[in-house]
Formats: sequence, structure tokens, C-alpha cells
Amino acid sequence: MPEYHRRHSIPSFGRVMYDRPLARLHPAAETTEAGGLKRRLLLAAAGLALTGGLAAVPANAQTETSPDDTVATRQHPEFDPPGIRMGGFILYPSVTLDEVFDSNIYATQGHDTSDLITVLQPKLELKSNWNVHQLNLHASGDIDWYAQHSRENYANYDIGADGRLEVYHDAWISGGADYSLWHLPRTSPNNIVGQADPTEYNQASANVVGHKEFGNLFVELGDSYNRYDFTNAQTFDGRAIMWERQNHDENEVSVRTGYTIQGLYELYVKGAYNTRNYDSTSDMSGFNRNSNGYTVLVGGKYNLTGITSIDLFAGYRSQDYDDVRLGTFSAPTGGAKITWNVTPLTTVTGEITRDIDETIVVGAAGYFATKETVAADHELLRNLILHLQLSHEADDFQNIGRTDDVYGVGLGAKYMMNQMTAINVRYNYQIRSSNGTGIGYADHNILVGLTLHL
Repeated sequence: MPEYHRRHSIPSFGRVMYDRPLARLHPAAETTEAGGLKRRLLLAAAGLALTGGLAAVPANAQTETSPDDTVATRQHPEFDPPGIRMGGFILYPSVTLDEVFDSNIYATQGHDTSDLITVLQPKLELKSNWNVHQLNLHASGDIDWYAQHSRENYANYDIGADGRLEVYHDAWISGGADYSLWHLPRTSPNNIVGQADPTEYNQASANVVGHKEFGNLFVELGDSYNRYDFTNAQTFDGRAIMWERQNHDENEVSVRTGYTIQGLYELYVKGAYNTRNYDSTSDMSGFNRNSNGYTVLVGGKYNLTGITSIDLFAGYRSQDYDDVRLGTFSAPTGGAKITWNVTPLTTVTGEITRDIDETIVVGAAGYFATKETVAADHELLRNLILHLQLSHEADDFQNIGRTDDVYGVGLGAKYMMNQMTAINVRYNYQIRSSNGTGIGYADHNILVGLTLHL
């Protein structure tokens, strides 16, 4: 997800919830309270995992479960939508209607404003059903109506395609393209306090990857491109906000090579080089944010006994800005993802990543975002899936000494009534503490939704 519209959120069944702010804690208690919350979240996750691990399941039942076949992703033929066959394609139409209560729609500190939001999400997916090659098309919308604060209303959309061409049995080319209209969430670190309307921007993106195998060795070459175009806005008192100064292109080329034994493990090294070119040499704060950077990684994937999979990588990340006031900042980067099918009915996942994100914060070259997530999915009934997610993100802004910590808790349930109908219920809580003034927030979200499939 692009830095500009990524959400400090608890993703659950299909919809990414709003990343709204919380009332800031008292300064003297902020650090202690945030640390205590983090410890409580981790203890809760450990307790849930232990409970799932003690479930009574025959010992040989687990060997039939693949790490890629989790509670959240596995098929349920009696409840999954059949789609509409159209020659060599299958069309999957759906529409979701949600009612959301948001306790802090502006993500402010100490002046929470609540509202009820009606969300309509139509979606079309056209997927190929070929023995060789793949082609998928998609179109979706996200239309939000606020009951009392209509200036927050917005309509997002996303259209695109992706596919894969099998050149030979050991070589393929994959790629995709998208065009989208997004609105920046009020909880984003790039949100401007006091802006009257949500920030609107268009994003055009494309990517291509070529893969070739030489026995157990492989080589991949990739290229990705993103274009961002923002719409100017204004503050509540009528002052102009020149978002168009943030219009820019991002491009990254990469090479990845390694050694793999199919279904067991993979070792690889990866190098990438990126450029970020802005239309204007002066952003809203007078900084030139043109930059280039590189990433070097060493990683590995391992499938343990068909029940647990591990994906680890570590390396170095650097970004060099044209503006001498922003300079260059570099640091170690890395990540890990573990998927554990505790039983055929319970999956626990854990993930941590550290990378550089763009920002518009005055004086900051960017920020290192370290994200940690623990999630558990449990199939209570064949058609009832429960979800728990705990998250933490630490944002370290370069050059200005600002640090933010965002904690989240999410609970959810998905009830599949039949192949055409599913009911979603979710609760999300999020809190941000910061050493910056007026940046912290607290937010509660409650969602009840209905999804209809054909």
C-alpha cells in the first residue's frame, strides 16, 4: 500500500478500517501507559496461541494442512461464491454495505468528534480459468457517507489488471497495472491538522517481473512505477493548501537471485534502486524532496513440517535527498513473517517489517516505520470465523527528533450464511502516542456489514 494512503489500521475480513487518532495520554504517563499496553497486547496474543495449541486434534490431522492453506484463506466450497462462468473466465460480482461508528473522525487530541458512516463497496473480479497463463481484471469502489459531517464524504475507486505469461516450463513473466482515486485517512502521519476536507489524489501504477530458473537456481528482474497526483485543499478558515506540490513519480528496479528446493526452503539475495522525482523542486514547506536510494537484502523462506512457514530477510536501506537540509539517511532494514497452523481450525501469524516511508512533515527527510503484527484466526464453525489482531508501529522521523507509537487491537467475526451472503462484525481500537505536540489520538470503530455475492 502506498505511503500516502496506508492506514494505521487493523485489517480484517475484506475492509481496512479507519485509522483515526486517540485522545493523547497525560505527558507524564504516556510512555508508561503505552509500554504497559504493548505488554498486555503481546500477553493476550500468546495466550490465544497457547489456547489454540492445546485444542484436542488428532496428531496426524495437522500433517494434512499446508502453511498456505490457512483458516483465513482456505476454500469453503459450500459457502464460497460460485461466480458466473464466461467462457475461459469466471466473473465474481459482490457488493458490501457497512455501518460504521467512528468515535474520532478527525483523529484529533482532546476534541473527539464522532459520527455514523455508511459505506458502500461494489466490486467486480474477472479471473481466467486457463491451464496455462493467467489474466485477471478488477474494479472496485469505496463510497463513504457521513451522517452529520458531509465534508468528510468521499468516493474512492480502483481499476486494474494483472496476469502471468508462462514463457517456458521454468520461465515466466508477470505484471499488472492500476489506476485509482484515493483519499488520505485522517490518521495518516501526512495528514494536515485543520484541513477542511479529506486529501484527494490519483495514483497510476504498473509493475513487471521476469523469472527464470536454472535447476534449483533462479533469477528475477523487476520494475515498478507509481505516479501520484494530488488535489489542492484548504483549511477550515479558508487558507490554501498546495497539495499539488507533492505530485511525483516513483520508480524502482530490482534483481533477485537465489537457490530453492520447491516446497522446502529458499535462500536469496536482492538489490533494488529507486528514484523519486517531484514535479516541483519546492514542496509545501519549501523543501526539494527529489531523492534516490537503494536496498540490499539477504533472505530465506522455510517450510517446517508443512504446518509452519517462516520468511526472514535483513539488509541495509539508504535514501539520498537533493536538498542538503534533508541529506541522506541510512539504517538496517529487515522483516520476518511466520505462519503457524496450530490446528486445522486455528492459524496464528506474526509479522515485523522495517522500512523508509515518504513524509510531508516539515524538516523530516522521511521516517523509518517499524511495524509489528500478531493475528489469530479460528474457525469456530464451518461458516463462522473469528479474528483477533494486535499491532504496533514505531515511526522515527529523521532530522526532527519526532517519534510516534501507534497501537491497535482488532476483533472480528465473519458469518457465511450461504454462497451469496456473509455478515461481518468488527471492533477496532487504536491509540497513537508521540513526543510531538497535539499528534496523539485515540479512536474506537464499530462495524456491522453485509456482503452479497453472485
